[in-house]
Amino acid sequence: MEKKKYPIINVLLKPFELALQKKSLSWERDVLLALHESRIEWSEEKAAYPVECIIFSKDRALQLHALLTTYFQKVSPPPPVHILYQTSGISHQKAYEDVITLFAGDNTYFIKQKDDHSFREDLLHLLESLQSEKVFFLVDDDLFIEDVNMTDFANFDTDKFVPSLRMGLNLSECYTLQKEQPQPEFLPSPFNDPDKIVWRWDQGVYDWGYPLSVDGHLFSTREIIVLTKFISFNAPNSYESNLQDFCWLFSTRSGTGYRKSKIVNIACNKVQAENDNICGNVHQDYLLEQWHSGLQMDYRQLYGFVNKSAHQDITFDLIERSSM
Repeated sequence: MEKKKYPIINVLLKPFELALQKKSLSWERDVLLALHESRIEWSEEKAAYPVECIIFSKDRALQLHALLTTYFQKVSPPPPVHILYQTSGISHQKAYEDVITLFAGDNTYFIKQKDDHSFREDLLHLLESLQSEKVFFLVDDDLFIEDVNMTDFANFDTDKFVPSLRMGLNLSECYTLQKEQPQPEFLPSPFNDPDKIVWRWDQGVYDWGYPLSVDGHLFSTREIIVLTKFISFNAPNSYESNLQDFCWLFSTRSGTGYRKSKIVNIACNKVQAENDNICGNVHQDYLLEQWHSGLQMDYRQLYGFVNKSAHQDITFDLIERSSM
């Protein structure tokens, strides 16, 4: 996005004074002004839903099927879900068409990327079509392992918090960095709910200090649209990576979530070449073969699983699709 110059009107910056003190460069000022304008222009009449979900997916029909099934089994009420997906060949596309058929009519919308280079354009178009005040993202190797009261989750104030479905007191390691992960100092909860935890993102280490994740974190829709327009990216990984340019905006917000992780990322394979993240050795093409032979993930065996990392290489079984 071209870094548009706004007139410098100090009164417009009042809601963001603290952040502006931390960052005074012109680009940051442009971001703050654009965010303020979006706040002025936002109308609650646009919000047909409290929250919507966006899932990123590529060549993982079997894993996407497991995520969507757990989504509809574990999330109540399940918000509209939009799957922005890409496939690398006819066989993968056929598998996605199977999944599309299975979830037809479930307030589930599949959007295929126009081409290999259209992810940014397609995502912005999708974000601007949302009819909700808030949005959370998932990736296709996520899985819901606990029940989620979505009314409760969507009720968190995104001006004060970055709520997370993936964080929990069970997390003690960072799989992607292969390091132990100390927990932050937890703050007194303002929610009068013993199941909720609160901490400062700017005082957290690794996943506890990573507010701009696309693995189950809740954001203001209007806010995430503005931020997305200010960065370049080619795929989900570079999107998440470049969102980190805005960590300074979230440094004064707290993290919040539940004592036990609601989702886990099953890091059994990798379908992108944007980074060198470690993963397991269950290749997506092997899972594609299993899908076409009529199998699915036995996701129920992971309900209640106590993961020690937000990402984890978890062994899972495959079973006949007709048996679930």
